[in-house]
Amino acid sequence: MSLKSLMQRYVDQNNLHDYEGSVATKIEDVRFYRSKNGHSRQPMMYKSGIIVLGQGRKALYAGGKRICYGEGDCLIMGVPMPVECEAFPSNNEPLLGISIQIHMPLLQKLVAKIKHHRDVDFQPVHSEQSIRREPIDTKLNAACERLMLALCDDLEAAVIGQALLEEVIFFALMSKSGNTLFTLADQEGRYARIASVLQEIHTNYSSALNVSELASSANMSVSSFHTAFRNVTLESPIQYIKKVRLNKGRELICFQGKRVNEAADLVGYSSAAQFSREFKRQFNLAPKDAASTVG
Repeated sequence: MSLKSLMQRYVDQNNLHDYEGSVATKIEDVRFYRSKNGHSRQPMMYKSGIIVLGQGRKALYAGGKRICYGEGDCLIMGVPMPVECEAFPSNNEPLLGISIQIHMPLLQKLVAKIKHHRDVDFQPVHSEQSIRREPIDTKLNAACERLMLALCDDLEAAVIGQALLEEVIFFALMSKSGNTLFTLADQEGRYARIASVLQEIHTNYSSALNVSELASSANMSVSSFHTAFRNVTLESPIQYIKKVRLNKGRELICFQGKRVNEAADLVGYSSAAQFSREFKRQFNLAPKDAASTVG
């Protein structure tokens, strides 16, 4: 069966015919995505990892560039990126896809094994390569199909799901865009050090985050940190932190039913009024109206 057919089988087995959005699967760190409606261009935070679409297409906008991907494509996100995204169903058929979160210990383990058996000459990642799209090659496609087959069988998901997940990440590493992941695993490189700072931001976004302290944690001067940060994320540190907080605030309002002042406080704003102003500037609607746009 094709990857598209396996994704449709997963929809049928899990009664997701009317579902909109992403849902956790029986394999940890793998989420399944379905959307019948698609959506117009809107700001969001894309998590780091691998995204594979079996049906439909999407367009991402970041740093003045438009990146389109669809059926048969693989998207590799080296770090969490604030982007604008629009989604297009195909011939009135829903978008179908999977996303895979990659944890650093697993990535480093796989990279170490690859380097043990083969000399790997990967090029440093530049800013425009933090988001990489390419057609899925034969081996990666076969690995994704095996992963989807396991998702359709609870026993396989429980017993060999993790191994199949590692297989997909391995073939992504060995793909033409794999240098993004290799560079991420090189903890001494600037790209990986910025990635570590981003993890800190996503963990402690509700706290007072000081750019000088973040630079110090990356073992960089403030000036070098600003340059490296923008090269990786296409944003300044302050703008990136703001977008993380606003996206988290939107999630709290839309999906957890928090009031605007509660959400503002939980994501680190001391002023609900300031949160509301910046929210409206980012999402083009007031936070009190955001929940009505979901579903």
